[in-house]
Amino acid sequence: MRTVGVRRLLLVFAVAAASWVAVQSWGFRQVPHPRQEAMHRAEDRTRAAFAAVDSVKRARGLMPADPSPVRWHALIGEDYTPITTTLGTLSAKEAATNPAWAAVMVDLLDGAGVGPGDVVGILASGSFPGLAIATLAAAQELGAQSYVAVSLGASTYGANGRLATWLDIEDWARAAGAVSATQELVTLGGEGDNGGGMDDEGRAWLQEALARHARTAVVPRDLDEAFAVRLAFLDVPRLAAVVNVGGGQAALGRCPHAESLPTGRWPAGSVCNCPGRGAATRLHEKGVPVINLLSIRDLAMQYGLDPEPGRDYRDTGRPDVVRRVDHRLLLGALALIAGALFWCRRPVRDARAGTR
Repeated sequence: MRTVGVRRLLLVFAVAAASWVAVQSWGFRQVPHPRQEAMHRAEDRTRAAFAAVDSVKRARGLMPADPSPVRWHALIGEDYTPITTTLGTLSAKEAATNPAWAAVMVDLLDGAGVGPGDVVGILASGSFPGLAIATLAAAQELGAQSYVAVSLGASTYGANGRLATWLDIEDWARAAGAVSATQELVTLGGEGDNGGGMDDEGRAWLQEALARHARTAVVPRDLDEAFAVRLAFLDVPRLAAVVNVGGGQAALGRCPHAESLPTGRWPAGSVCNCPGRGAATRLHEKGVPVINLLSIRDLAMQYGLDPEPGRDYRDTGRPDVVRRVDHRLLLGALALIAGALFWCRRPVRDARAGTR
């Protein structure tokens, strides 16, 4: 290849590289999310609910003896209690106490098409009470009703206290006027969603919680009936989306795919065809958008939230702003690259032409 040809190619490469750097540096701008105001209101609701839980727990001496350093550690339970059903990680529970999750949920629900008068189904365990509250707040600010099917068992560091179950936490948030469910279905959780795997003390704790709040739990015979109970509960007009919070067996199923189902909003199409697939998958098959809140630290990083918060939540991004491309700069960069390529293809005049 002639030296002049190499030089032209290098120049084209330099122009393309400079254009890419310019677009990345100046070609995008931050603009408010179309639902920014709803996001802010949902965060305020969530923060008020967290404050109510914090206040009641402190007043009643229900805080853990060795609390987490995060600001809203009142949403974090004990390492192990008689109503603990599975293992969970403290870091995931800490990341889930960020009130900014409410803004994320507004974005996800809005993207699923949720609007005023719609119904949002929430399939939850007691494992992530902060995320359940954030989802309630988001649905409320979008004008939707919340139908919550909750199993009271919880993984480690969830709502697993004797006097701080999901029913207690929800009641404190409702009493503060922060959030509330429209309809609620309660089960015990654990194996078979009927308290399986819990000892007598654990089941007694749950019965005490039910009596404390004048509630009655549905006790399915087995997991298949637990699936059916949830499907019947959510067989309502205008069901616009379903949110799964935590790893409840009745929601995600008992099949080999249960632990590897996608997080965030599920793509269109089948995600699992196993006979033991859970209620969330069965609803997704019917065309209902499903949002799966698991792998919390990974999901936090995706939305710019702090995956390992300390006292403060050091978020690197904000769900209430979106990145928009500046089309003028992008078109200018493409035109510059096209011009460089056109120039590169022009014939090179031989300097020796015409000489003797």
